[in-house]
Amino acid sequence: MLKPEECRKLADNYRARANDGLSAARLANVLLSVSNAYLALASQLDLLASVESQESARMKDRA
Repeated sequence: MLKPEECRKLADNYRARANDGLSAARLANVLLSVSNAYLALASQLDLLASVESQESARMKDRA
């Protein structure tokens, strides 16, 4: 599974490609969209890790 840092790196790469001045407008738009999707995934993975950590702590407190 991808880690949030990996998703952000992929997003940076897609954004850089979109902004390189070599890509057609349509391709640049798709690349930016993919970049944004990776950023959203990174945020969701961060949230998931936080919730899992909180749940783990809560379960330990119950024991």
